[in-house]
Amino acid sequence: MASHLSHEEFFTSLTDLLSKTSQKSHGSVYLTQKPLLPPTQDQDGSSISLPSMLIRATDGKTSAPSPTTKTNTDKSQSKSASQKTRTPKVKISTVVALEELEAFYTRYAEICKAGMSGLKKKQRKKRSKAKGGAGKVTKS
Repeated sequence: MASHLSHEEFFTSLTDLLSKTSQKSHGSVYLTQKPLLPPTQDQDGSSISLPSMLIRATDGKTSAPSPTTKTNTDKSQSKSASQKTRTPKVKISTVVALEELEAFYTRYAEICKAGMSGLKKKQRKKRSKAKGGAGKVTKS
């Protein structure tokens, strides 16, 4: 398993990941965070430390083969072609101590906002009015 990156390395890798995804105009970036509890604690409770936060980012690509089923000859030909074009999954992570969390989240939010600037707003379809008695009712 790869070791965790420093905060600066994580921020530069996240910036690159978000920019590559927005340049392709498709794709996903998954951002996760969870508390990282200390592995062991003494029974007397003297060495209780505050949990850190584990922050992860990935591009959502899987290294698993496609779930479509084909004949054996088709599989071997398509598998070799898809392996040549498939890029490996990008996984980055860092551990943040609780004392550094506020400063980390400030910078993290700036990078995420900048990376989301290329997103397009979803086009919603106009709703048509129902044909029956669903119109406005006026009092007489």
